[in-house]
Amino acid sequence: MKWTKSPVDTERVKSIARRYDLDLLAAAILVRRSATEPATLPYWLESDLRYLHDPFLFEDMPELVDRVMLARDEEERVLVFGDRDVDGITSTAVMVDTLQSFGINVQWQVPEGDDSYGLTLEAVEEFARNDGSLIITVDCGVTSIAEIERALELGIDTIVVDHHNPPGELPPAVAIIDPKVGDTYPFDGLCACAVVAKVRQALALAQTEVYGQSATLLNARPLNDAIMVDVIALENGLEVDRLSEALVPGVARLSTSRLEPFLLGRTLACYDEPLQRRLLQQALGPGVDIYMVDLADSVRELFPALGEKSLLEMREGSRLARYTTQPAEEIDVLLALYQAILHGRFPAIRGALDSVLDLVALATLADMMPIVNENRTLVKLGLERLNVEPQPGLAMLLRVLKLNGRKITSRDVSWLISPVINASGRMGTPSQAVKLLLSREKEEQERLAQGIEKQNRERRRVGEEGWRSILPRVEESLQRGDGKIIVLHEPEIHRGVTGILAGRLSRRYNVPATVLTSVGEHAVGSIRSARGFVATEFLQKFSDILDKWGGHDEAAGFNLLSLRLEDFWERMKAVLPDLVLEEEQEAEILVDAELPARYLNPRLEELVARFEPYGQANPELRFLARKMVLEELQIIGKEQNHLKMLLAGGGYKWPALYWGAAERVARDFQRTDRVDVVFEVTWNHYNGNATLQLLVVDMARSPEQLSMGGPEPS
Repeated sequence: MKWTKSPVDTERVKSIARRYDLDLLAAAILVRRSATEPATLPYWLESDLRYLHDPFLFEDMPELVDRVMLARDEEERVLVFGDRDVDGITSTAVMVDTLQSFGINVQWQVPEGDDSYGLTLEAVEEFARNDGSLIITVDCGVTSIAEIERALELGIDTIVVDHHNPPGELPPAVAIIDPKVGDTYPFDGLCACAVVAKVRQALALAQTEVYGQSATLLNARPLNDAIMVDVIALENGLEVDRLSEALVPGVARLSTSRLEPFLLGRTLACYDEPLQRRLLQQALGPGVDIYMVDLADSVRELFPALGEKSLLEMREGSRLARYTTQPAEEIDVLLALYQAILHGRFPAIRGALDSVLDLVALATLADMMPIVNENRTLVKLGLERLNVEPQPGLAMLLRVLKLNGRKITSRDVSWLISPVINASGRMGTPSQAVKLLLSREKEEQERLAQGIEKQNRERRRVGEEGWRSILPRVEESLQRGDGKIIVLHEPEIHRGVTGILAGRLSRRYNVPATVLTSVGEHAVGSIRSARGFVATEFLQKFSDILDKWGGHDEAAGFNLLSLRLEDFWERMKAVLPDLVLEEEQEAEILVDAELPARYLNPRLEELVARFEPYGQANPELRFLARKMVLEELQIIGKEQNHLKMLLAGGGYKWPALYWGAAERVARDFQRTDRVDVVFEVTWNHYNGNATLQLLVVDMARSPEQLSMGGPEPS
């Protein structure tokens, strides 16, 4: 494999290190990972919810809030309809808990057994028979046009809370909250559970006096022979417009200025009201009398250290300038103070989000969302909550999995926790996982957690059986697909493992893969991407054949009547010539840093922890160390295909694991060799003890082979 360490601009590294008070190694990694823009760095360097995007940036959020509040006031019956994977299960639990906290009469449903993905006509019509009047879909719904049209015919409103790719035509819902719909929300990489958490936060704000309020922040300051007035217009606490205008005393008139729309009919807030009043009267004349709320008292109460400082003095000591390309102005400090006061006066707004961050982190990692932008903050704080105060049902599951008492990392979530929760959906009973997350009774939690863990063992067995059954036909399918795609229909495979098998095929053969099975009168399939293949764009070519389909660029699902399978295969032949994949590249390992011997010490874990959380678009840090000594070497594993080693370097002896590398012993390296190693730093947990170990990604004899008696590696 090719080892690649991208070159970096040394001066850029030094500049980042100085500005953000970082060591040169950490700064170099940020530069190598293209995380250098001031607007992106808070997500790498801070752990603060204030850097998250406002939920009211979703265009339809006010419509959602008003409709949910109407349902509460009118005592309507509400149905939350979710999905069967981790994201859908957590989304359902969070939305149900949120609505119940407002006293809303809510019931919930997720696809059970062989139910198809997404909202169904049957679910809509049954809800109508039970006098329901509002359906809220979570982790589904953006493609449910026919079902939502039917709901409308039956007098049922629908709210869609989703994150999947939208179709060309959107369903006629009261509100659609999806970061991929419209262009007002600045980040489209949220999982559905994170979107639901944003809804939860918006509903909490709706319980305060801020909701529905049109406000303006105002700051006047002398500027040469004029008074500069800066204003920011706020709706529901969110900035919607801003303006700066210079007013010349004796000349300026409020009626002819651009400020008038910002001031009339709105609540005005400033800092140091007496000073602001004097400056406005100096600019507009002594007859001007504008009522303004002074935020100074609240600032002194909440932040005593700032009490005697002016906005200008606060600006000089503010962290705002660190993360902006333009210098922060006093009005920016005023906006930051307003937001801090808002969350100080109404802690329920932050609490609404903070209380479910463990589930948001779980869903974000399970759904393989990119760990960039605000996902970094959501997952980082979610992991902290998971380690300190997880949801009661989740805490019980950790206990059953024997993970309680150890520090949970993003790797643990992805490999040890998410698959277990997913198993309940794959095996046809996602409702058990939803019940676990909603349960407040310890005995029920233990029973449900034990049951889900048992289902996971069964899922593994079924998955291995399915893998063995499809392998003999893979080469034939690959040939039939011109070496560009694998499509297999295995009627006996459990529908819950089609996605697992498709993913495994796409990784092994580096081409897109689809696995279908039969469920009653339907064929149900999962598709996984490789080499630039966009799953939803591909399925669009089959839309007239499919009953349902949807998903993401990398992964999607679909179903169709078995009677239409012949049409499906014919269409596959027709679209195959136009299928173009990216060229296969030599396997490449990206190295974040080559470490001199002095860096090979246990403090390396602190650097690794700084760049947590890891996941999609932010893989674990990989280091290169040269001329380490391979002191011990043992072949392990049920199939004797893994290596357990002891590597010496930097004055330390490092336990190490190298998966699937037993065949390389003697051929590529052997005990006592000096080796160059690319590795990740992880923890090994055994009998309640945690020790640092290296997870080897690749290893080769050092070009200059030295004996054990040679000099210390450098």
